[in-house]
Amino acid sequence: MSLRTLLLSCSFWLLVPCAGAVTVIAGQVPPYVIQSQQGAPSGMVIEVLEEAARRLHEPLHIELMPMARAVEQARYRADVLLVPPVKSPQRAPRFLWITPLLDEAFVLVTHRHHHPAPVTVGELPSLSLGAMRGSYGHSLSRTLPEQRVETVAEELNNANKLARGRIQVWAVAWNTARYAQRQAGLPLNDLVRGDTLQTTPLYLAAHPGFPPKEAARWRQVIHEMRADGTLARILKQYDYQTP
Repeated sequence: MSLRTLLLSCSFWLLVPCAGAVTVIAGQVPPYVIQSQQGAPSGMVIEVLEEAARRLHEPLHIELMPMARAVEQARYRADVLLVPPVKSPQRAPRFLWITPLLDEAFVLVTHRHHHPAPVTVGELPSLSLGAMRGSYGHSLSRTLPEQRVETVAEELNNANKLARGRIQVWAVAWNTARYAQRQAGLPLNDLVRGDTLQTTPLYLAAHPGFPPKEAARWRQVIHEMRADGTLARILKQYDYQTP
């Protein structure tokens, strides 16, 4: 292959999107969107979009960034898709909610050595609570009365803080907590699931100005993947637990 041909050929993972590529802004929230140390991003949602794009014969360009920044970026860019936001009351009018991808439970988690009984919301004022800055768990925790929240940049940090007793409760998506616990090299059975703050879908979304016909194509192909079992198969590879 000549250098000219190589430069002109489209790929799913070019650093600069090729002509006609669909740009996806992806918030870094493992295990849905995972920033690999080398190579292309991965995660449940990334694999779902890869398969959807293959079926649609669309090249993809993924822009990885923190979730809070991803949401802000997508508010001002009408030609991009956004994953994996939660449809909160504040966000609802700001985006086109193309289709749900999976359901998730945002829960309170404790460590079995420090708080072995499932924690309740009523206990929180007397306990230290941790959350990832800009996460939906952080947003939910800020609505709790008389609650001070300690924030970190990555959920991996909260897994370590919980194990060391530096926080007593963790506000987090359940599948994210399990993934972070494994990444920290800590036993999964140390996590004690307490009260559920909210169960909600994670979405494929876009700016309200995203072309309606294109949104309909993505909605339809995700629907087909759900119907034929492809979506469930991808999620199972990541040890996804349904809320």
